[in-house]
Amino acid sequence: MTFRKNQPASTQSGRFTLSAVGIAVMCCFAGIPAHALAQAQDSTKTESAETEKIEVRGIRASSAENLAIKRLSNAVVDAITAEDIGKFPDKNVADSLQRVPGVVIQRNGGEGSSVSIRGLSPTLTFTQLNGNFIAASSGNPSRSFSYELLPSNLVGKVELFKSSEARLDEGGVGGTVIVHSRKPLDMEKNSGVVSLEYTYADITDKYEPQLSGIYSWKTDEEDFGFLVGFTQQDRTNRTQTSRVNIINKNYEYTERRDGQVIEGGAQGFARQSFVQDVLEEDRQRTGVQFTAQWRPTDNFEIGFNYFQFKLGLDSVLNQLEYPEWHDSNQYMTNVFVDADAQYVTGIDYGRAISGQALNAQIPRMNGEYKIEESTSDTFDFFAEYEGDNFNLKFVAGHTEAEGGPSEKYRAAYYSGGTADYWGWRFDNKNLITNIDSEIFNRLKAGEGGQADIGATDSSFVGGTQEEDYAQIDTDWFVDWGIVETLRFGMKYRKGSIFRDTRNTFYLAKDFDVAAGEARPDGINLDDDYSRNGGIPLLTTVIADQPLGNLGGSINTNIFPAVNWHKYQQELQNNFKRYTRYEPDYVYEVEEEVKVAYVQADYKWENLRGNFGVRFVDTVNTNTASDRLVFRLDRFNLEGGDVSQANGVVTETVVNPKENSYSHVLPSFNIAWDMNDDWVLRGAAAKVISRPDYADLGSYQTLTYRSSEWEADSSSLPEFNPIRDGEGWTGGGGNSSLRPLESVQYDLSLEYYYGEGSGISLALFLKNIDNFVVPFLLDVNTSVPDKTFTLVESGGGTVSVGGDIVVRDYDTRANGTDAESKGMEFSFQHFFDNGFGVSGNYTRNITNSANIEADGSVVGQSQLTGSSKYQGNLSAFYEDDLYSVRVSYNQRGPTIGQLEGNPKEGWNLNRFSDTYDQIDVNASYSITDDLTLNASVINLTKSEGYVHLGNDTKVRFLTNSYSGRRFFAGINYRF
Repeated sequence: MTFRKNQPASTQSGRFTLSAVGIAVMCCFAGIPAHALAQAQDSTKTESAETEKIEVRGIRASSAENLAIKRLSNAVVDAITAEDIGKFPDKNVADSLQRVPGVVIQRNGGEGSSVSIRGLSPTLTFTQLNGNFIAASSGNPSRSFSYELLPSNLVGKVELFKSSEARLDEGGVGGTVIVHSRKPLDMEKNSGVVSLEYTYADITDKYEPQLSGIYSWKTDEEDFGFLVGFTQQDRTNRTQTSRVNIINKNYEYTERRDGQVIEGGAQGFARQSFVQDVLEEDRQRTGVQFTAQWRPTDNFEIGFNYFQFKLGLDSVLNQLEYPEWHDSNQYMTNVFVDADAQYVTGIDYGRAISGQALNAQIPRMNGEYKIEESTSDTFDFFAEYEGDNFNLKFVAGHTEAEGGPSEKYRAAYYSGGTADYWGWRFDNKNLITNIDSEIFNRLKAGEGGQADIGATDSSFVGGTQEEDYAQIDTDWFVDWGIVETLRFGMKYRKGSIFRDTRNTFYLAKDFDVAAGEARPDGINLDDDYSRNGGIPLLTTVIADQPLGNLGGSINTNIFPAVNWHKYQQELQNNFKRYTRYEPDYVYEVEEEVKVAYVQADYKWENLRGNFGVRFVDTVNTNTASDRLVFRLDRFNLEGGDVSQANGVVTETVVNPKENSYSHVLPSFNIAWDMNDDWVLRGAAAKVISRPDYADLGSYQTLTYRSSEWEADSSSLPEFNPIRDGEGWTGGGGNSSLRPLESVQYDLSLEYYYGEGSGISLALFLKNIDNFVVPFLLDVNTSVPDKTFTLVESGGGTVSVGGDIVVRDYDTRANGTDAESKGMEFSFQHFFDNGFGVSGNYTRNITNSANIEADGSVVGQSQLTGSSKYQGNLSAFYEDDLYSVRVSYNQRGPTIGQLEGNPKEGWNLNRFSDTYDQIDVNASYSITDDLTLNASVINLTKSEGYVHLGNDTKVRFLTNSYSGRRFFAGINYRF
């Protein structure tokens, strides 16, 4: 541990002061008892404003500071502090949070992307930057912050509030994460850090750079300063996934060997379609911070923050798809079934087993090319005035984000009869495929390779998100018996999200765009290259060789692929690009929030804490382009297809819906310093989390099928009486969703001993109402009266409208009487020889709760997104030159969404299997200011696995692997 003294240029007193946390860290290392710590903390309030800072550096010091923050807090709080300026403990803030008790992270491309707390969904975690909301749209706006946007080198500290306080913004039933950036007046003059780092991943076989830096300056009088921070990172992520694309109970097979059904053999349901994905993303992350502070007087400060985060996500997706088209006696030689799970675990095929070599078209080669960028810009002005017995704070700001592709296309090629045989197995959490090894040579020679025109499309979504906010807070220091501080304030937030759908069409170079746009239906898919013979021949765009560097979750002997960059070049050379903004598939949500709160901080002998109440008023306005689709006629009197214009009629209705609600949210926190080492803590509060934007505002699609349509469809092999029968079906958002409400309780016992060492045990209980779950139900609604003429089927009429029943309406519903309860255990211990160890374990128990519609119970659901348990164990060694930390993380089974239509599917939830991973961080100090760093992320090359139902792990759904990544770099402080 190194202490560095940064003496101001001029001092009026030989005394110096420390923050409360600084005192706590000192006491942790010196073994000073808690009562002395409290006395020292009180004394800091009367010391001179002139300070001499003592900066504690290294893993050991930051761990002690984290523990000190936890100990001193009045609420249930965990924290992570930077080990050094510009050196957060991990490459990603989410990765650091996974070592906090009760935290589980979700990964995207191997990086931590979102955070869930105490087993609940990440949508119930509320993340803020310096105490305010951060807009982070990724095309589909969400309330869940994407940690992929946030560079960790700009972060000084992260606080995780597991219990609520009245002064904290509402929104986190799971918890609230507050990310704190650095400020220049808290740092040395002309100080900062520059880091250069390279990364290598086994799955990409590429070396890629990252450059970051922070510079802070202030005047000698320490009354004005500014800070700039920057990070630039280029990284290629490659994710390999095998997954079931469609699963239901429409496909059932009996065991078969050598083309013959086994008499009395087991029967099982088979996937309808599965795919093997190789997704390669070119991630370009940029982060910028600018902060200025000015103290014109000793007791008045104003300042400004600006943050910009950008994440480029250009990507190419290669797929091999195995659909159900040829699951028939003509092709199947062997069928393997797990009788206990009633699940088909493998099938072998041959295209000539019937005696004739058929054109199987399996597998199909799909691909997707995307150019995408997400940006987030936030700025705020802040001011603080310190009076004799009060503090007044004000902040106002704006945050906005925009995301989604600027260009995207998808295409597919059949393999024709180039594979004489193929097969697959689900075995030991893996999908294993075997294809005729000559398939690639035959495709390259021009055999097969027919383009699938119907699978060629370019639809994508884009979105924006913004919020304006203003807040004023007053801390009034009083002497009202046990009450020491009275806090009260107000906040106003007005935000909105907008989500639309776009299509990229490639048009002939001489296409008259103005004339096309003037048409009633505008430029559409009929004008696209794919519908006008423009799809490149496979021999022109096929890759030079099959995909390589496969492993983990892609288990196949050969992976024929298209060079989608070459495909894109063909489009650019021969066509002109045109993006159409669709008039439908659009929704917008506006939200206005008004808040007032009052909170009292109290202390009596060895008891301390706070109590208060927060008043929240919310108004939501949801506007969507709802669609009415009338499927009237399919075949004419001669048996031919009815034209699209006469067979299907579509109307779009823009329908604003307003929903308002108010909440009173009380909270209470208490901590009892039992003696020098023990703290007993309790908390109770009511909290809310607002429904996600898509659940609230997503457009509705209501589809009517006439009796004529049903009769025409009944002769088709894919006829489904639920989907194709006469009447209404549909789906969409639910503007009447209520916010999730939770009454929650916490109780913890904490023991602090030795040098920064401690143990804690916590119990928690959350009683949750209005949690949101996907659900299918019949709903009553009304639509305008319509009459249509069946022009091509004899001139009959179809009349529809008025009050209707929509069957199997696919939407979101509120659940009631859910419960999440459990325990957390954590420990941290430092040895005298430089070694240390820390760990935690959280056990979460949830129930199946009721789902209500129109006041009636219509079903039950588990709390989707919740995990059974989570644990972490870290060991480290540190001396003046070296530091090494090894971290083991494990997340227990996690409940996913309900799979399929209960009337035709399994009616079972998805379950993510137990996942564990080991990470290693190390550093070597060449000098006090120059450090070499190295890390290995996912040393164990762990894979994710998802299965259907929790009664067995045999029902394979997904397994994925994002690689093992190595980092090495140099860090210079000045």
